[in-house]
Amino acid sequence: MADNELPIVDELEFADEMDQVSSPSLGTWKVLIVDDEVEVHTITRLALEDFSFHNKSLKFLSAYSGIEARQIMLEHPDIAIALLDVIMESDDAGLITVKYIRETLQNRAIRIILRTGQPGRVPEQKVVVEYDIDDYKTKTELTSQKLFTTIVTSLRAHTLLVSLNANLEHANAALIQSTKLKDEFLSTMNHELRTPLNAILGMTECLLGEFFGTINSNQEEALEIIKSSSKDLLKLINDMMDASKIMAGMLNLDITTVAIADLCSSSLKFVKHKALEKQIQLKMSLVAHLTTIAVDEQRLRQVLVHLLDNAIKFTPAGGKVSLDVKIENEQDSDPWIQFLVTDTGIGIAPHHQAQIFQPFTQIDGGLTRKYEGTGLGLALVQQLIELHGGYVSFSSEIGQGSCFAVHLPLHKGYTGK
Repeated sequence: MADNELPIVDELEFADEMDQVSSPSLGTWKVLIVDDEVEVHTITRLALEDFSFHNKSLKFLSAYSGIEARQIMLEHPDIAIALLDVIMESDDAGLITVKYIRETLQNRAIRIILRTGQPGRVPEQKVVVEYDIDDYKTKTELTSQKLFTTIVTSLRAHTLLVSLNANLEHANAALIQSTKLKDEFLSTMNHELRTPLNAILGMTECLLGEFFGTINSNQEEALEIIKSSSKDLLKLINDMMDASKIMAGMLNLDITTVAIADLCSSSLKFVKHKALEKQIQLKMSLVAHLTTIAVDEQRLRQVLVHLLDNAIKFTPAGGKVSLDVKIENEQDSDPWIQFLVTDTGIGIAPHHQAQIFQPFTQIDGGLTRKYEGTGLGLALVQQLIELHGGYVSFSSEIGQGSCFAVHLPLHKGYTGK
């Protein structure tokens, strides 16, 4: 017997196993036989002509070259198993077909079983490692019994993959729909909440300006609380919308050349009032020889204000908060700029430090926490800086304070001092 023939032996044992899985056919499994020898097609069909698995029989498709097999795969993407010869019109025709199925067609569900009559020319170890196949058999190895077992196990794997893919597609569709509904809800709530909030803020400003008559000190204090609370709520809405846009990949940066001194000064102005209320000293230091940076000015200011606001919030009255700009790795070809926000506040406990960039996480949990806020700020800071190609780091010590550092790459044209 030639080494490329497919022998049919142990027919009785094969028939006994077939009885265990046979039942009236409710469909077919498509099996593609790829071999340049007609006898191999005939023997395979004879060996499996009564096969049934999960109430489905086999439907055979034949290809006599790798080129023909690739065309059939295009026409029948639902093929369950390919029994694929290696050496046909070329020594690697079968291997080329494997790559075409897995890489070009991106078909991961079909089970590919390589069959070769010349294993010495196609080393099994090399093929199994380098090609995405499911089994490797010599043609003399595939007796009727072995062929039956191979087909059953391959169909089980194929069924599982098809089921997993279907479940994944269903889950993805549900996720897309859920994301769409979430975005629609946030967009609606953004409008519905922002409109009355702006009206409240506008009316509060009018009342504080005594456009509708004189107010007393108690009324003024109450109106200031309304104004402050409304601004906090408006800030929360803005942060939630920004976080939602980033997660959806819809937030685009507007990169321009920005004066560093102006950026830092304007950021400090946003928090100056809160610092004065707590008698916290604000300081700023800049790098003299670096005056501009290419960033999204609005977003970087948003980051710095978040960090400064946090620093003031967690620093006791009479403390200090500083904003410093430095150059790191200045002697390297790709230096970075650092924006450091340092405080003399309460610090962050080591067991809390791994969680602070998680959305809606606060180091002071519980319903009666002393420090207000949603815990969204630092998560948003990290996301905005990563959009710029940078990262955020920090150091902290309980009772001594914290330092948050924003690291951003400098433009290629930076030449140092």
